[in-house]
Amino acid sequence: MNRRHLTFITVFCLLIPLTASGQKPYRGEEYRTISTFTYGRFEVRMKSAQVSGTLGTLFTYYDPASPWNEIDIEAMGRYNNETQFNTIVPTQNDNHVRRQTLKFNPHAAFHVYAIEWAPDYVAWRVDGFEVYRQTGSHIAQLRMPQKLMMNIWQPAAVDWAGSFDPAQLPVFVYYDWVKYYAYTPGVDGDFTLQWTDNFDAFDSGRWQKATHTWDGNNAQFVQQNAVFQDGYLILCLTSNTTSGYSGAAIVDKDVDPPYPVSAWLYDSTLVVTFSEPVDPTSAEDPTHYAGGVLTYKSGHLRSDQQTVDLSVGGTMPTAPFPLIIQSVKDRATPSNVMTLKFITAVTPVEFPLRINVGGLSSGSFLGDSVWSAAQRYGAVGGIPATIAQATPVGGTPDPEIYRTSLHGISSYHVRLPNGTYNVTLMMVEDRFVSAGKRLFSASVEGQPLFSNLDIYQTVGANYAHTALATNVQVLDNMLDIAFAATIDSSTLSGIKIESLGGSTGVNEGGREQPSLGFSVYPNPFNASAVLRYELPSSQPVSIAIHDIIGRRIASIDLGVVAPGSHEYRWGAAGLPSGVYLCTLHGGSAGNLTRRVLLVR
Repeated sequence: MNRRHLTFITVFCLLIPLTASGQKPYRGEEYRTISTFTYGRFEVRMKSAQVSGTLGTLFTYYDPASPWNEIDIEAMGRYNNETQFNTIVPTQNDNHVRRQTLKFNPHAAFHVYAIEWAPDYVAWRVDGFEVYRQTGSHIAQLRMPQKLMMNIWQPAAVDWAGSFDPAQLPVFVYYDWVKYYAYTPGVDGDFTLQWTDNFDAFDSGRWQKATHTWDGNNAQFVQQNAVFQDGYLILCLTSNTTSGYSGAAIVDKDVDPPYPVSAWLYDSTLVVTFSEPVDPTSAEDPTHYAGGVLTYKSGHLRSDQQTVDLSVGGTMPTAPFPLIIQSVKDRATPSNVMTLKFITAVTPVEFPLRINVGGLSSGSFLGDSVWSAAQRYGAVGGIPATIAQATPVGGTPDPEIYRTSLHGISSYHVRLPNGTYNVTLMMVEDRFVSAGKRLFSASVEGQPLFSNLDIYQTVGANYAHTALATNVQVLDNMLDIAFAATIDSSTLSGIKIESLGGSTGVNEGGREQPSLGFSVYPNPFNASAVLRYELPSSQPVSIAIHDIIGRRIASIDLGVVAPGSHEYRWGAAGLPSGVYLCTLHGGSAGNLTRRVLLVR
């Protein structure tokens, strides 16, 4: 485990049980789940140790390692401004190591780290924000059920872990909690919380304490080095004659100032997101921001307490520009104050927007990209497919766009100013020459666009087909398009987006306009769910329930409802487990859709 400095052959050699005191020069420990998981989000709040030659981890691992599947977060004690991410797949020595620079010292305080594992990608998150993503062909090899693990150990590989001075023993890594989210495509941002362990005590029904080691590990794992104290799990690295926790009281204090995570320019609003909740007075102060040929007028801190909408004027840049921020405070007592920080502010795409999905730029169409948190737009998943130049593509003035597609695409995301749009999906059947071979569905901003579409049955092979979503409302600066296949795979060749106007929801006074609200809890649910909605004014209200392929399950007419917050309990008796779409129709206030997971 965590043996990327070893050869692939070495991995199979020895998991050495403890047979005598002193077998290894040190004692460490590994804490591992009994159950295994295939896909999901694995999240931890931890504080590592700033001691060269040691590391504390959160990782997933297929046990036994044949084939080798592993996904890592490793806090290397030798570095005070970075951590290491890695995936390891069966191909010999096939490591995909990333040394990730951090905006803080990971050993000075607790921070939240997460692995997000889906069929199409692996992403790593720090303090709730994606910082790195892998989407290469090796991701498909990560298919084995893996255990969730944490450990502390002393690697023999000095070139990797750094030199180690045993005089610094004992060494401790602290874990506040661990969370597991199941992979639930289309629900809760694709990951739904299943359980949290707050480490109040050892849960023998969920976890095991390890008693093994391996070549290249100078520590023998012993169960006494997994200690529970004051609501924390402490993994200990000790000499080979001592064990257990001998440290002082655990200090859990915010010592890190906030830092900017992202900055995106939408029309005349610059949206800046910070790493943690910030003080509104300092965050809304326009004098704390500079950069670009812009004037900074006013700011408004959103309800998430981490995102600031800055009203700006002047000449709007058309290319990314450096943004300078200073003196923003967090909400700790006493507050931590941000020193001068630089971040690249990214400008949005221009309209009308056209994207050649799966292909390069062509005419007025932009070339495609793979989605990550740093992209303006991009696809999640999908395998490129092409139609040969010798094969004609009918029914379109843009045949070159239909010659490239992504088969098996999961979703597509585009950053946009908040407003209203028409969205056209461009598709072609380039593989099958009979009906019933490919059936798939799509939704735009949670609203079903089509279900069980059979392109061949509709227009034939190698013939352009489009689907138009009209008056699509974007309220979170992100257009989300989702796909689900019933037979074979989804396919997409191009996207057209036309702006119908609208605003970012921020006025000159810096206050958000009243809007429609809609949430569902619990999610997932078992027998019934509460649909909570909020109206800005009196409106005729109805709720429609669809299954994932677009079939209407229920229609609920609530009549004219007064402004304010309201609840309706929906009973799902007789329905099977699965994903359902709940759409609130709020009259002139608009429509909102939420994905929910029914688990029997």
